[in-house]
Amino acid sequence: MIRRFVWWWLTCRDPSRPSGRAWARELGIGHKWLQKLVREFMADPSEMWRLQATRDDPNFLERSHAREYTAEMKQRGELRLSRREKLIQ
Repeated sequence: MIRRFVWWWLTCRDPSRPSGRAWARELGIGHKWLQKLVREFMADPSEMWRLQATRDDPNFLERSHAREYTAEMKQRGELRLSRREKLIQ
């Protein structure tokens, strides 16, 4: 799901498109991961074009589900904490 939202952001041509850091924050991921996905997509976009053709654009409901899933993964310890989260603990 996150990959689809990053692809959506990457292919967006709207002048008011948020920055990479802001979009990563909105998705609940680190901007380094967003950058890693962008590099991966630039190297071989064929898989994402295929997903785009079969599933269409992601919607805001899916984005909220993706944020909830990311939060659950953090609680289970499957994701590293951000620097800010480390300082809070």
